[in-house]
Formats: sequence, C-alpha cells, structure tokens
Amino acid sequence: MQYNQQSTGKYYSYDRKEPKIFVEGWLSKSSHEKEIHNSKQIDHRININTATGKQKLSTSPLNQQATNAIISQLSSPANILTMSRILATPFLSYMLISEHSRKTNDEPSSVLSETGSSYGGAAQISDVATSEAATTTLDAVTTISTTNLGDQISTTPAIALSLFLIMAFTDFLDGHIARTYPTTATVLGTYLDPFADKFFISTLSCTLCYTGTLPGMLVGLWVVRDVGVFGSAYWMVRQETLRNNQNNSDSNIAIMDPLNTPLKVQASLMSKVNTTLQIGLIALGIAGDVPTIHIPPELMTSLIWVTAGTTIVSTLGYLDGSALRNSGNR
Repeated sequence: MQYNQQSTGKYYSYDRKEPKIFVEGWLSKSSHEKEIHNSKQIDHRININTATGKQKLSTSPLNQQATNAIISQLSSPANILTMSRILATPFLSYMLISEHSRKTNDEPSSVLSETGSSYGGAAQISDVATSEAATTTLDAVTTISTTNLGDQISTTPAIALSLFLIMAFTDFLDGHIARTYPTTATVLGTYLDPFADKFFISTLSCTLCYTGTLPGMLVGLWVVRDVGVFGSAYWMVRQETLRNNQNNSDSNIAIMDPLNTPLKVQASLMSKVNTTLQIGLIALGIAGDVPTIHIPPELMTSLIWVTAGTTIVSTLGYLDGSALRNSGNR
C-alpha cells in the first residue's frame, strides 16, 4: 500500500513492516509547517498570498525613519512659521472664550447698577441733600468702573483681532518663503500647511459658534469637510505608497514619511479662495466685539452663504485626488 504525502510531493510506502518511513515523512511535514510558522512570527508585517505567491505589504502611519525625517524637516523656516500658527491657535481660542464669559458675567452687574440708580432717584425726592451726596459718590464710582470696564472691553477683542491677523499673515508668509527659496520647501510642508490652516479655522470657528457669532450649520460643514479631506488624502497616499513599494524588500513602510511618500498636496485655486473667505469671515466675527468697529449684519450673512458654497466646491478637488501631485520621491 502507498501513501501520497501531497504537501511535500513525495510518496511513502507504508505497511506493517516499514512504519518508520511513514513516521519520517510525517515528521518532515511537521518540520516544514513549523518553519513556515516561525518565519511568519519573525516578520509579522509580511503577508504571503498563498494563491498568487506574492508578498503583501502592510503599512503603518509612522516608524523611526519617518519620525526622524519629520523632525528634520520641521527645522525649515517655513515649517517653523506654520508650527507657530498651530501652537498659537488654542491660546487665541481661550482669549475669545474668556472674553465671552466675562461679558456674560458682567450683564447682571449692569442690571443691578441701573436698579441702584433708580433707587437713588427716589431717595432724592425724600432727602435732597443726602441724595446729592450719594449721587455724587455713585457717579464717581460708576465713572471709575465704567472706565476700567471700557478698557477691558476695548483691549481684549482688539488684542485677539491683532493676534488673529498676525497668524493669518504667517499663512501667506510661509508659502512665500517656500516659493522664493526652493531649498526651504519640503514635502512635509505641503501637508503641514493645510493641516495648520484647517486646525486654525476649525478651532476658531467652533469658538465663535460657542460665543454665538457663527451659525452651527456652517461650522459643522467646515469641520466635516476638513475631516473628509484628510481622510481621503491619507487613503490615497496609502494606496500610492503600497503600489510604489511592491518590489521593496523592506516591508516596514510608513505612510507619513516625507522622504518616502510619492505624493504631496498642492491646493487648488478654489481651495485657496475658500480658505481666504473663511479667514475673512472669522476676522469679521472677532472684529464685531471691538467697540470701535461696526460690522453690518448683512455683510456677515452674505459671507456666510458664500463660504458655504466655496466649501462644497473646493472639497471636490481633494476627494477626486486632483489636489495631490507627484512629490519627487521614488
């Protein structure tokens, strides 16, 4: 009788007289399977397709090489400006929320002051001399309080608006530096700059929505758009990275590696227009709290509708991949 050991491609004669041959064949099969199992454990990132026999690469967002490359490219002057915008955004948001909370807490004090003034008027009818003295004292205190309060109201929004405009200017300046001095341009910057813009705009728009300056529907549209844009861009970069590294012997491929990623972000004209309109709308929202500046409500309403339209149109450039260009990496 013969036994066909198909996994090893060998035939072993087996009968009661020769049990040893069959046992050796079975042990050979077990050793072969154990070697395969161990090879998978040595490098679990390699997935072998048993049907085609081709190696499947698995990816991760970062590895040590990608981290080192990101740290190195962050030292570029343009990227330093971009990082400053990211770091200053939470501070500006805190300033706006604190000012809104202070104004909300001061409203009951104003009502009490008006009530106290009316009682002072009634006392004036009963006792002229006493009321005149009380009124004089109250006027002096009110003048000092109003002056201090006016200083706080005029200073905080003005500082917030100035900081916002400086941060918006850095958005132009980092791109200008990268274009004027090509040696300072980096692949990381093409991703970091739009991320800084979206973080800057989304954080401050959510802040102004909290203070009641911007409508929630518009802010929700902006945030959903930005999440979708970054999600689709990451997926496209991952697919292109896998395609370019099919023959790469190193299976530890990082998607967010500026030295390896085959694509870079190149914003379309419509996307730049949309970002400019968003920054302008947020600037008007912050400027509306400055006592010396009057923003017509009609202007705010019109700009809200315009930015809603440009947000939808500019999204298409990212979802269809037209905003991604060859990075020059191989």
